[in-house]
Amino acid sequence: MKRISFFHYSFNSCSADLMAVAGSFCLLVFLASCTGSRKSANQYQTIVVKPPDPTAAAANASPEKRTITKYAAYLKIDPDSLKNVVLYTFIDKWMKTPYKYGGNDENGIDCSAFIQRLLNDVYNIQVPRTSAQQFFTKNVEPFHDNSYFSEGDLVFFCTVPGNPISHVGMYLRNRYFINASTSSGVSLANLDDPYWKKRFVAAGRVKVNKQLATGNKQTTTTQPKNNKQ
Repeated sequence: MKRISFFHYSFNSCSADLMAVAGSFCLLVFLASCTGSRKSANQYQTIVVKPPDPTAAAANASPEKRTITKYAAYLKIDPDSLKNVVLYTFIDKWMKTPYKYGGNDENGIDCSAFIQRLLNDVYNIQVPRTSAQQFFTKNVEPFHDNSYFSEGDLVFFCTVPGNPISHVGMYLRNRYFINASTSSGVSLANLDDPYWKKRFVAAGRVKVNKQLATGNKQTTTTQPKNNKQ
């Protein structure tokens, strides 16, 4: 895995701002969160999920099979390669939930609260509340190698000049990630979209400490609850 220092990430348009605030970097990072990104409310470019093709899954298919078939179509991948039923069932439950500044429930939620709930409900992992804190939590190992992305990785963005980390989502497959955006609520987006590509900072591999459950000093990457893989 390619490891790089956070100070060597390519922030593109945010780099000038980061240099200006380097002296107070730590303070800004822990104060920064996606809920402070309301100024860019009209800039988020996310995929508006269309109703699934009714012919995509058999009429007698199980709810789990229907969910997998639907999201495989959205992600443009083979349904047989999508195994994490728990994750996509959670996403389907929250899809199109409206964005709400500081929100934390199905009436409205922001990006970091959505990721916090996703990690807790699907992976039984607890992370801090804000996107910046989630980046620096000991459970997340940052990296910047695009070829290293895996389902369940967190993706972090600089969407507000002066805030090094101000938005977070979770990577799924085929360059798509799930997030709660100010314009579309909980929705899918693509890392190759010009808006997100320009503002991407780094990804983070979420780790689980098995010592909590087994007493062993061993760590591993995210494993969902009741994963059928």
